[in-house]
Amino acid sequence: MSESSFIFDASVENFQQGVIENSYKAPVIVDFWAEWCEPCKQLMPVLEKIVNEMQGKCVLAKVNSEQQTALAQQYQVRSIPTVMIFKNGEKVEQFTGVQPENILRELVEKHFITEVDIKRNKAIEELQAGNFASARSLLLEAEQLAPESATIQIDLAHIEARDKEYEAARNRLNQLKLIDREDPQVISLLNKIELKMATQNAPDIEVLLNTVEEKPEESLPRYQLAMQLINKGEHETGLQHLMYILQHDRTFQDDAAKKALISTFTLLGDENPLVGQYRRKMFNAMH
Repeated sequence: MSESSFIFDASVENFQQGVIENSYKAPVIVDFWAEWCEPCKQLMPVLEKIVNEMQGKCVLAKVNSEQQTALAQQYQVRSIPTVMIFKNGEKVEQFTGVQPENILRELVEKHFITEVDIKRNKAIEELQAGNFASARSLLLEAEQLAPESATIQIDLAHIEARDKEYEAARNRLNQLKLIDREDPQVISLLNKIELKMATQNAPDIEVLLNTVEEKPEESLPRYQLAMQLINKGEHETGLQHLMYILQHDRTFQDDAAKKALISTFTLLGDENPLVGQYRRKMFNAMH
């Protein structure tokens, strides 16, 4: 089948614009193929037919895996044909081998750009430009169209947290389905919200430092100091204060020090050396 404006040969040089950036406008099908591959020769005409018939609702990027070895390695292509679908800058679908035309159509149609996608993409542009009120308005419009969309709910929670509406953001995230609440992005945001809420009405750090020095046995000012230090990025000093509470006042606010330690570990990530160090200290203190 002849080439069209909806089909192009992808390379390292044009992949970012042709695939990633274009996928915000329409889903981009990426077909990794080779001249010697017979199944590739069966699959490609079907993909070309679908794309041409859909007239701009999707795009086909053809990657010669023998010529574009860097791309094949980057996307861990181990057999061909391998087909990926990109939408909104991310890979959302992948399969290998030849598929029936009706299945291919269903896969592509599932990822058509919707009005919700358009509003969300515009909201992201507004966020990047610093227009937070406009971004929130667009996301609320998108929410009306797709109230079950976890992505929209998470986006709104990020804005609410930024605007210090911590309770609203936490409630929004806690209403997500369990599988969505287990997303690392959601867990991280919830932990940040909890840390922020712990210091929302706390005195200034200088006041707390003086109080802790004068009354080291009082757990509340030490806890508030630890949370503020962690929020400021002074993680180790904050962890030290939480460890002190854990060792000397385990019952403080229903084991708040332990919960804050765990939230901070999640915030920092397992690769941070402080996490392993203080996780061992916490375990020893508790046992």
